[in-house]
Amino acid sequence: MKKFESLLLSVAVVVIVGFSFNIGILLISLLDNDTFSNIYLFLFVLVFIINFIFIPVFLINRILGIKNNALLHNLFNWKRTMLLFSTVLLFSIFYVGKDATIEYFIVAFGEEFLFRHLIFFILLHAFNKKWSILIGSLLFALLLHLNGNFFVNILTKFPVSILLYYLANKYKLQDAISVHWLYNVMIYRLT
Repeated sequence: MKKFESLLLSVAVVVIVGFSFNIGILLISLLDNDTFSNIYLFLFVLVFIINFIFIPVFLINRILGIKNNALLHNLFNWKRTMLLFSTVLLFSIFYVGKDATIEYFIVAFGEEFLFRHLIFFILLHAFNKKWSILIGSLLFALLLHLNGNFFVNILTKFPVSILLYYLANKYKLQDAISVHWLYNVMIYRLT
């Protein structure tokens, strides 16, 4: 795959995911207040998983012809996963409660799977590791978080994204998910 194609596919996947996710959230928000409060978390989790995991895996499978088992192989160190997830889970439940814990975990899991695994996978087909991390971090900070302040995203999300790529690359996906999850909990508590 050429560099332009790799970059174009990465941007396309992020745009499609962002657009379809926002449509899903819009549809959820159309529910009446009683229904909304009762099933919001379930629908949010469902919409997030469909848009950040299933749709991009499907697109990469169709466009690049990569089989799911090759795409989903060896993502986690299961001992580290159990240790990190249980630690962050207890901390998160204590500080933000059950619903926010679930929401922040799903956001961290979906965004890390999409960027630190799938987008990284696409970019590595044409770029070296350093450039794949930098490009992926720019896409994460500026395209996925398009609705945020440009300078805040460059100064916070971009360097955090580089750190998350480093963790995922060195220790596998569970470390990046755990740090992202913890980061979201801390931001919530501090604001």
